[in-house]
Amino acid sequence: MIKELSNKFTEKIKEAEDENEKVEIIQLKDQMIGDLKRKLMTYSGEMDLLKEENESLKKELGDAEARLKCNEEIIKCKEQVVLNLSKPLPDIRSKAPPPPHTSYFYDVKQTVIDEDELQQLKDMNEAYSSQICHFQGEILQLQKLREADENHRQKQLLNYEDLKARHLKLSINYRIMMKEFDTFVGGAIPQDSIDFIGRIETETAPYLSEELAPSSSNKKEDVVQEEMVPRSKLDDKEDVIRSYIAQNKLLEDEILQINNLRQEERKRHHEATAELAKVNSHYMLLLREINKLRTGAQTSISSDLQEIAAALIDQVKDEDLLNVQKVGNDITLRYDRYGFEITKLSKLSPTTNNDVNWDKYVLQYGNGLEKSKDLKALVRQGVPYRYRSTFWRSCIDRATRSCEGRDMPGYYKSLLAKANSNLFVKQIELDLMRTLPNNCLFNSQAATGVDKLRNVLLAFSRYNVEIGYCQGLNRIAAFALAVLNLKEEDAFWAVVAISVILPQHYYTQTMVGAQTDQRVLNDIMSDKYPKIMSHFNQFNIDLSLITFNWFLTLYVDNTNTELVLAFWDSFLYEGDKMLFRFALSIFRLHHDALLETKDGIDVYNFCRQIGESPLCTPENVKRIAFAELNPFPMKRVRERREFHYKKVLGELNMLEQMRESYIAEKRQSALEYDSD
Repeated sequence: MIKELSNKFTEKIKEAEDENEKVEIIQLKDQMIGDLKRKLMTYSGEMDLLKEENESLKKELGDAEARLKCNEEIIKCKEQVVLNLSKPLPDIRSKAPPPPHTSYFYDVKQTVIDEDELQQLKDMNEAYSSQICHFQGEILQLQKLREADENHRQKQLLNYEDLKARHLKLSINYRIMMKEFDTFVGGAIPQDSIDFIGRIETETAPYLSEELAPSSSNKKEDVVQEEMVPRSKLDDKEDVIRSYIAQNKLLEDEILQINNLRQEERKRHHEATAELAKVNSHYMLLLREINKLRTGAQTSISSDLQEIAAALIDQVKDEDLLNVQKVGNDITLRYDRYGFEITKLSKLSPTTNNDVNWDKYVLQYGNGLEKSKDLKALVRQGVPYRYRSTFWRSCIDRATRSCEGRDMPGYYKSLLAKANSNLFVKQIELDLMRTLPNNCLFNSQAATGVDKLRNVLLAFSRYNVEIGYCQGLNRIAAFALAVLNLKEEDAFWAVVAISVILPQHYYTQTMVGAQTDQRVLNDIMSDKYPKIMSHFNQFNIDLSLITFNWFLTLYVDNTNTELVLAFWDSFLYEGDKMLFRFALSIFRLHHDALLETKDGIDVYNFCRQIGESPLCTPENVKRIAFAELNPFPMKRVRERREFHYKKVLGELNMLEQMRESYIAEKRQSALEYDSD
């Protein structure tokens, strides 16, 4: 298409008679080519977004297949256990039938337990306890039988040795007696021999009496036979014991799961109780203040209580935003308090000791939140939800204090009234539906925040003519709207504050500031983590392809919500050095995993989701950013920025000169062609 246009314009230039007309045609040609190139860039951006959506869908499909395989394996395991438990065990069934409605499987992921289910679990626990007691009694009886059998066997061995000794003695006496008879055959037996024979007879009499008393002997054998346990019966008992042990282990696991659920329920109850006590205290303060107004003891509400009232109102509004959904018997929250979809990594932070520290600080110093060492330490620990919007407004006011129109009433509305005629309206409209698709405030044309986001972007494009509009500002403005309770003017000044905090030319057409920071980050990464950079260089990985979007969108893109909030808290308070601290921390957390990647594609695929990995929690990232990375002098960053800024600016100027030279050559060749 560009070639055809070029041919047409060449023909028009040949037909033109006046030199001015030829110049106008050439200028029109360049303008149309520029428009086509911009459209091509727009289409390329849309194609990249479609590719990203395709990759995300592939990922979701892979996750779904993995969950399906996992569920199939769980079902197979359950069927195998059911088959094992259904094998014939006569001793178990006769002595210890399992309690009715017993289930050996329990969904540990269940988050809410009603009273009926809790009572059923208690009954099951009691049944298991009684069954375990019964099993233990059976095991003790079997152990006693084995001990009795062992004692009986020892007694039999002793009797056998005793009989063996007696038999030996009788044999010796018998041989002596036979010798005596052989000596005195046919003659009289001496008296001493007669005495010896009588003594032998006396000793032998008890044994002979035992042999002549079969009834008593049989009776004794019967008693022994009764005491002995058949080997087959012992084998059966051992099988029963093994089955009891296996079932006992299963029951113990079931009881452990029940105890874990009870502990989680108790923990949630304590957290809810603490939150309720806090809300009740705020309500009591407000009621006392209102009572003072009613009785005339006071004429106005203090600013601190006004902030508390605003926070309570926001909390009530959040009930509609949370969008409670029910899946089966589980009641879960689909969106968090800022409108983002709740994932495995996202959470609604409970009351912590840091909340109490913030309460004390605000009570002592008020809501001005001027910079101090104590406040810096509190911010790095985390800003509680009820103070975040107030804290952000304080930081935004401090950053925009000297900006044009900051103290002019109606300034934002005046910008908005003039904004619909600027050049960026069409591009802003295209980007609205691509902004934060995981947030219910912006995920559809009818969503609450879409119109407000449009107004903020249009007003800023009118306010800062040098920047106008740049892709990335839409995500920043949307995130500011979500946290600042959808207040347009606050979100507008938040975008202005960010443009002030960041270096110059971050969002201009050339993005010199953003390109400079990417080179600075590359230098710092080489100093801090040379192994990672060596690994990247091995596969010709351009670090800016991974981190450019982090810096441009202030980590809103491809990063979990809790980490983005932690970054913005520190960024608004401490400045743009947080860009480097958080990036370095994320790479440090995944140092070993990055070194295990096999090729360039593997590196890019891993880094595409690195900001949403389970390791990227605010606690982990801030621990490295504010402790392990120290010392982190900003002087070094400023020096590297100054060096690379001049270098990038020189490269851009060289490119512009080459472009102008090329255009001049084309014009000169066109003029020479016309003169010929």
